[in-house]
Amino acid sequence: MRHTLKIGWFVSVVVLLAACGGGGGNGSTGNTAPPTVPTNVSVIGDDGFNTVQWASVSGAISYNLYWSTSTGVTKSNGNKISSVALPLKHGGLVNGTPYFYVVTAVNANGESSDSAQATASPANAAGANDPLFGDQWHLKNTGQLGNDGAAGLAGEDINVEPVWNSCGTGNTCRGEGIRIAVVDDGLEISHEDLAANVATGLGHNYLTGTNDPSPTAGSGGDSYAHGTAVAGVIAARDMNDLGVRGVAPRANLVGYNLLQDSTESNEADAMTRGSPYVYVSSNSWGAPDDTGNLAPSVLAWRTAINTGLNSGRSGKGTIYVWAAGNGGAGNGGAGQIVDNSNYDGQANYRGVIAVGAVTDQGTKASYSERGANVWVSAPGGEFCGTHTISTTDNSGENGYNYSATAGTSNYTNTNYSKCFNGTSSATPVVSGVVALMLQANPNLGWRDVRVILATTARKNDFSDAEWAANGAGFRVNHKYGFGVVDADAAVTLAKTWINRGAEVMYAPPLFSVNTTIPDNDSTGVADMVTISGSNISEIESIEITFSSTDHTYSGDLEITLTNVMTGTSSTLSEVHLCDGICTAHDNWVFSSVRHLGEAADGDWTLTVKDVFTGDIGTFQSWGIKFYGT
Repeated sequence: MRHTLKIGWFVSVVVLLAACGGGGGNGSTGNTAPPTVPTNVSVIGDDGFNTVQWASVSGAISYNLYWSTSTGVTKSNGNKISSVALPLKHGGLVNGTPYFYVVTAVNANGESSDSAQATASPANAAGANDPLFGDQWHLKNTGQLGNDGAAGLAGEDINVEPVWNSCGTGNTCRGEGIRIAVVDDGLEISHEDLAANVATGLGHNYLTGTNDPSPTAGSGGDSYAHGTAVAGVIAARDMNDLGVRGVAPRANLVGYNLLQDSTESNEADAMTRGSPYVYVSSNSWGAPDDTGNLAPSVLAWRTAINTGLNSGRSGKGTIYVWAAGNGGAGNGGAGQIVDNSNYDGQANYRGVIAVGAVTDQGTKASYSERGANVWVSAPGGEFCGTHTISTTDNSGENGYNYSATAGTSNYTNTNYSKCFNGTSSATPVVSGVVALMLQANPNLGWRDVRVILATTARKNDFSDAEWAANGAGFRVNHKYGFGVVDADAAVTLAKTWINRGAEVMYAPPLFSVNTTIPDNDSTGVADMVTISGSNISEIESIEITFSSTDHTYSGDLEITLTNVMTGTSSTLSEVHLCDGICTAHDNWVFSSVRHLGEAADGDWTLTVKDVFTGDIGTFQSWGIKFYGT
């Protein structure tokens, strides 16, 4: 499981005061004048409404509120609402249009002149009352301090705030109508900040067979709190005066507690369960971390994924989002146990979007696994002692945040935690962004979603030397994939996206090589093949099958695929230490997304190097399979 240490949005409505009208009488009767002008007029966001406040006026019987969508509103040209209430609520902003307000006071002798004009800023239309939003740097990084006192890098977030205000399909875009499956160890469906978004009766408990996936009761520790934390990152409810906010805070959530009974048949079931109404499947789990061994996926799971891609969402395909893995500490040198996401047969499967994690500085989280299969990255934070992700936790003592850990490093309200991290927390961030994209354009196919994310991802960590442009102009990095997700850019492009044509697959027969791999050699052995007649002008993904069954210590091998025509290379396997016996390559399937947009026809080379002494073997065979249009 990807268990390690993430959510929401808090803003306060900006109030602009400007002179708008004079003082003085207003046609008084006798010697008694109407009330004085109300002062200190301001606007705050409150549950989707603008609450207009002002100082009470002595002798006033009531107050009138005048509003307009044009500047310069006065009581003579505004829309009047009469009320004795102070403060007074008026409907929220529509499609980012600001409202302008003036207030007057009324008594038996008449109405005062206009107050100052107050403006509700359209940037704050989504409201500002999720009290822990200010800690959610992944949604809006303003340079918040971590537990170590270090500030985040302002702007290193997913740029989701503009999306919440306008989607092009209604007043807001917060995931309304999009259902997301949280495939994990449970989901507390009664949690105060999740219950409003939970799809009642559609979850599944693999232990009991019921539709309640809530975690097993317990005290302290994580007590199966992982899924509840993931759910909060995706869709903690907004504007409810509670806790945190999700990336898609109005999306529907359905939970499957697969990880409490993770059999092969249950894994397959969880991938297709509810496919008529599940749009996105969020998976913050996978192969064990820190082993360096190959972890194949089972046929039943792959078949289920293919079924979801082909028939989910009425044939448009379920979107599977997957954690790239948390075994990436170190630099891949000898003596280090370091995983690569391409050693995980689920995270590197072509039907999933593999997600890496970045810190509040926009750099790779130490644990995040590299890989030619990594599609995009998202905020995951480092560790609780530094800066991680704020999200929902199992209520009370049954979760990550219990009394023994609450305090300076965590919240005193144990229904929430600010210590969620890992690719576990980065994955639901992307799941939430995908929900917003599908709300903006429900007709997107699963392949379209992937290409939009790649096209709009933001280049981060500019100083990193691994950034390269492939033959189609896509920036790509083994650490980050195509970069950090940009919600606003992705949703904007999704609105006008024209779906890609039918998928084309081309797979020549396996190539037999049967050449000894030189031991402790930096040159290695290479095999080049020429591809022609593939009918693929734009690659979307590549599967590379490799066999060297007699090289028992695969951790000594460095394997690289190169498109000779463009120079784009994909490192499929890196030198690493295995935990125990290293798995040999027996028709192991690697994947690469680094050649997105390139043509399949041309020369391709697979290079294999054994860079450490002591183990020898043979480059027996390899194969290549292209998917694209």
